[in-house]
Amino acid sequence: MKRRYAYRRVFLGENGSLTHDGEVILKDLKKFCRAAESTAVVSPVSRQIDPLATAMAEGRREVWMRIMAHLHIDDAVIMKLNEQPEEYSDE
Repeated sequence: MKRRYAYRRVFLGENGSLTHDGEVILKDLKKFCRAAESTAVVSPVSRQIDPLATAMAEGRREVWMRIMAHLHIDDAVIMKLNEQPEEYSDE
């Protein structure tokens, strides 16, 4: 339980909704972890699925799923992360 509350304090405000910074971070992680797309990676050279790159992508996705399991936020909020414009450049 302590871990779940720690995750929630990092990403959510007192009212239980995502903070501004939480939205920015989760939007970046959603893209980086391939949360909304297949983790199968096709090699640009061989045009076949690259098993090592696919395993790495699946590992990233596993991290996303762990964060989501602790936050218990609504799917509509997660989907909305894609619709928001970029606010920060890569730093």
